[in-house]
Amino acid sequence: MQQEVFDFHKIERLDWSDFIEGNENREAISYLVKWPNWNSNGIIIYGESGTGKTHLAALWAQTANAVYVLKDSLNYDSRDLFDADCNFVIDNFDDTVRPENYNWIFHFLNIAKEKNRFFLLLSRSHPLHWNVELQDLRSRLFALSVINIDVPKDDLLLKISQKIARDLEITISDEAMMYILNMVERRVNPIANILKTLDKLSLQQKKALSFPFIKSNLKILDS
Repeated sequence: MQQEVFDFHKIERLDWSDFIEGNENREAISYLVKWPNWNSNGIIIYGESGTGKTHLAALWAQTANAVYVLKDSLNYDSRDLFDADCNFVIDNFDDTVRPENYNWIFHFLNIAKEKNRFFLLLSRSHPLHWNVELQDLRSRLFALSVINIDVPKDDLLLKISQKIARDLEITISDEAMMYILNMVERRVNPIANILKTLDKLSLQQKKALSFPFIKSNLKILDS
């Protein structure tokens, strides 16, 4: 049986207005919304985990009719990907760009340019850190636009966290939220998880999600 080479999983319907904009991510947002009027047919967005790369990629994928390329596709001819009329997202590209995959990536980039298909490469590190040894491939990659998303600072992280709380239908003051941010790992998933835990505890104990309640329970959870 032939294996699938795309990830056609359904993505939660998102809107650009759902994404909280700040100085840290403004360049990436402004570039993605310009699609298809890009300087090249592919871009690289890099930044640490939790900076919003995946969320932005999902928004662009909806806009650009893009699919996620599975790791399994590296076992096939890269030309097979282009049988479908779509664009592409490759997540964790810094894990993919290894010597054993150089030829596949090189052909993918060439065919994408030939067929005028667009692609978004997500990475935790800048392309300079990939140490690509194949000169032709390095030239292709360095010809792409490269955009950094910085780690959210307090102001943006507070806005993101409050949005998470609203999505979870949790009411919490800015003061209490800042206390949480100073006590937990400052990334989206850990923040969402701690909010869910605190909300569950407040329901179990039949107490409001007040600052004193959060403070006392965070100490217990952290111990």
